[in-house]
Amino acid sequence: MTDAVVVESENKTAWKVVGDTGACPLCGSHQVKKLLEAPDRFHLRKETYRLARCASCSGVWLVDPPKPEEMGPHYDEEYHNAIVAAGEGSAELRWRDQRNLIARYKQGGQLLDLGCSSGGFLSTMRRPAWKLYGIEMEAGTAEKAQAATGAEVFVGDVLQAPFAPASFDVITCFDVLEHVYNPPQFLAKVKEWLKPGGIYHVMLPNIASWEAKLFGTYWFGLELPRHLFHFSPQSLRRVMSDLGFEEVHLSTPRVSYLERSLDYVAGSAAGKLGMEQTPQSRPKPRGFAWKAARKCVRMGVFTPIAQIASWAGAGPSIEAVFRKR
Repeated sequence: MTDAVVVESENKTAWKVVGDTGACPLCGSHQVKKLLEAPDRFHLRKETYRLARCASCSGVWLVDPPKPEEMGPHYDEEYHNAIVAAGEGSAELRWRDQRNLIARYKQGGQLLDLGCSSGGFLSTMRRPAWKLYGIEMEAGTAEKAQAATGAEVFVGDVLQAPFAPASFDVITCFDVLEHVYNPPQFLAKVKEWLKPGGIYHVMLPNIASWEAKLFGTYWFGLELPRHLFHFSPQSLRRVMSDLGFEEVHLSTPRVSYLERSLDYVAGSAAGKLGMEQTPQSRPKPRGFAWKAARKCVRMGVFTPIAQIASWAGAGPSIEAVFRKR
């Protein structure tokens, strides 16, 4: 029995890993240990979820995750609305850095955006040089993306999409890989769809960031149980290398979850004092004074901290480009 196998007894609870094997689902190592337990703080739900970590590749995953057919309540309308709003606001500014990074390696061709939502990113790539495609699970959102961008959008799971091998020059995947039940299988499909020399541009939370270490179970990037896997630069490089990809860029951009994580901490403290908590899934309207003060704090505190973390390679988000050899 490894450290990661779960046994219920009167004295202790050990751990049971995905697949009941006690092995890391990313690299197969048995050097697996408990990382933490936490609830879904975004919805303020009480059920707790468990994360395990592989000491070999540093991969982190959700132990015994809800089955796909049980995930509906965790991706409710409130969550969906929050995601769409984040992707649509000031799209040209929001996606400027990603567009510029792609331009370093590709100036045109066929581009597929995995989890394209309502088309925020695709709308910024609408140029004569590009033929745009997307994949989106929610039909209404997919229709909105197609109408706004002219892209051909497949509705459904990525692994069910009918694209031919070697179809795309660029495949983008922003804040999606962490939601996938089987990342190696998902990434093998990405590799199949890319043309030789094509690039895969990915963004996702960094479980090795200083914010994740500081806030622990209150880190906003955990997003339990929707985030099934949590990557560090080390574990992402490992899985991509194992699949035969070549790394051409990896950084931790100037991003910050500080405000969101601090809100979780403050909300928990308020709850312990018997005060009413407001879930981030249903935020209360804020007045002008509060918004102005928040902007000052962001510019004077959070932004400089995010910049320093980015320079140190310890920011809360990973942005990487890998090339199919």
